[in-house]
Amino acid sequence: METKNNKWMLSTIGLCGIIIGIGVGIGISQLPFFKAKTVQANVAAAAQQAPGQATNEAAMVPVSAGDHVRGNADAKISFVVYSDTECPFCKRFHVTMQQIMKLYPNDIKWIYRHYPIDSNHPKARNEAEALECVATIGGEAKFWEYLDNMMEVTPSNNGLPVEELPKIAAKLGIDVTKFNDCLKQSPYAAKIQAQVEDAEKIGADGTPHTILITPDGQKYPIKGYVDVSTLSKAVKQILKI
Repeated sequence: METKNNKWMLSTIGLCGIIIGIGVGIGISQLPFFKAKTVQANVAAAAQQAPGQATNEAAMVPVSAGDHVRGNADAKISFVVYSDTECPFCKRFHVTMQQIMKLYPNDIKWIYRHYPIDSNHPKARNEAEALECVATIGGEAKFWEYLDNMMEVTPSNNGLPVEELPKIAAKLGIDVTKFNDCLKQSPYAAKIQAQVEDAEKIGADGTPHTILITPDGQKYPIKGYVDVSTLSKAVKQILKI
C-alpha cells in the first residue's frame, strides 16, 4: 500500500518480498472467516507492515448508478476499490482484480472509485479525468478497457507521459478530438474530489484501499495489495464453496 505522505511506503526489497510471499494486506485479518492456522500465520507476518489508521466502512457512500461497475450486476460479493492510477501497488492489485473476476464471473462485481494521491502522483488526477471522459464518450465498457490499458502501460510513480492518454483513447476507437476537448475542460473535477473525500471519510490512508461487501451487507477493509490466491480464499469462504 502506498500512503499519502509516503512515510510508510513499502519501498524496500525485503518488505515487498513479504507482501509478495504472503499476499495479504492489513485489514483482511479482520475478516471473520480467516481462521485457518496458515492464514493466521500470514496475517501475523503481515503485521510487519506499517499500521494504518482506524477505518469506518459504514460511512462509505453507497454504490449507485453513478459508479463504474464491472461484472454481474446481481453478484453476491462487491469489491469497492479506491485507486490511484500511478500507484505501483494499485497497478498490481488491478491484475489481482482482473484474475478474480475471471475466476468468479457470476459472483463478483468490481466498483472502481478514484483516489488520486496528489502529493505522491500529481498526474493521477488528470488520468482520473481521462477515464471519466472516455466513459462519457465511449460508454462504460470503454471506461474499463481504457483503465486496463492505462494500468498495463504505466510505469507507475507518476511515470506515464501525458501524451499517452490520447494514444490509448485512439487505440480503443475513442474520438481523440472529443477526448482532448473533454480533458482540457476538466468537467469531472467535482466527481473525482467527492470520491477522494469519500475515501478519506472511511479512513483510507493509502492506495489501493478496498471495501469487500458480503451478501448480507457486511463491509470489510482490505488495505494495500493482496494476491489472487488470498482473495480467492476469502471469496470461497463467503460463497461456501
